Amino acid sequence: MTRQLPTGRSESGFTLTELLVTIVVLGIIAALLPKAIVLGLRFTAGTGKRVAATSAVGTLGRYFYGDVQSAYEVTTEPACGAADVIVHLGRPGSDIVYAYDRPTGALTRMRCTGTGVVTTSLGRFDNAPSSRPVILSCGAETSCTSPMEVTLTVQSDPAAPPTALTAVRRSSSS
Repeated sequence: MTRQLPTGRSESGFTLTELLVTIVVLGIIAALLPKAIVLGLRFTAGTGKRVAATSAVGTLGRYFYGDVQSAYEVTTEPACGAADVIVHLGRPGSDIVYAYDRPTGALTRMRCTGTGVVTTSLGRFDNAPSSRPVILSCGAETSCTSPMEVTLTVQSDPAAPPTALTAVRRSSSS
């Protein structure tokens, strides 16, 4: 309840103790807030990179199985103007090349035909544990359990085990 002084003024307001406690609490919050913001931004950036890498693996899987099934030949020969070829899948009338660009971390799929090249970006591996997070581990110059299998091994996160994508070809080169 507010008490009226004889001069007509009230005694409402903060006491010196309340004001000092408020200043101390605001000082503590002001000291901790920047650290919390920096930590939150670091967490968000790392999570974003992991989500992007996981998305790239999923997109690779969507194309890879169908491409391998229709391939007559599997090599690592350069094609479609790609320098860093992971796998080159020869098909009648067109070739499919999966390539990894080390400087940008971009994984691409290129379809070469007589009329041109169609490039599809599959995603990025910005936090890849090695200089080449996607490798052909079975299917061209490397031996496989079955000569019809093609396996790509993807290591998108150093903390996670690698993902192996294995597809089976329907036909073989003769």
